[in-house]
Amino acid sequence: MSSPLLVKISRDGKEIGTYEAKEAVRLLVYGTLKETDFYWHEGMTEWAPLLKLQASESRRELAERALQQKQEEAIKAEQLAQEKDKAKEEENRAVAEAVRVRLKNERATWFRCHCCRESFPKPMGGPEGDSDGVQVLGVIILLVAIIAGLATGLGIVGALLFGMAGLAMYWGPEIRSRLPSLCPNCRSTNFSRPEKTDEQK
Repeated sequence: MSSPLLVKISRDGKEIGTYEAKEAVRLLVYGTLKETDFYWHEGMTEWAPLLKLQASESRRELAERALQQKQEEAIKAEQLAQEKDKAKEEENRAVAEAVRVRLKNERATWFRCHCCRESFPKPMGGPEGDSDGVQVLGVIILLVAIIAGLATGLGIVGALLFGMAGLAMYWGPEIRSRLPSLCPNCRSTNFSRPEKTDEQK
């Protein structure tokens, strides 16, 4: 912080004292010093009316206030930016935690291969599909095929051909259900469900 400006005051050609610039202006306002008084400080080439000091001090105070206001605004802006950054970090943490929990819940039903150590949501083949609906549809096609084959004049051969299609639909899921389920990565049958987490290993 700079030292206060000291000014000498003269009245009628005689020095009457030395004051800080702010104090001299205050005394001028209260009437202790007069508008006809003069002032001088180091760096001036000649004495000047005290009213000029009052004007220059007013400008200086305004400039100091403006500078102080800018500094306060800069501090507030910095604080606001820090608060925004903190809120963003907390939001990112919350999103990451929500994703972690969601993935953990999803993976609780995943399969874990003991051969390649990979996780997967569903194995290849095996009795994983819904075969009941397909089998019902196969029975319907079988009956309709036999009736249509006999009614259209295709005879027994046509009925049998349509019937074989129906039987394929009927027995397909059953055959598939007897096939082993495989890991989609290494084709191993050695996997478990649910997936074991690292804490459970």
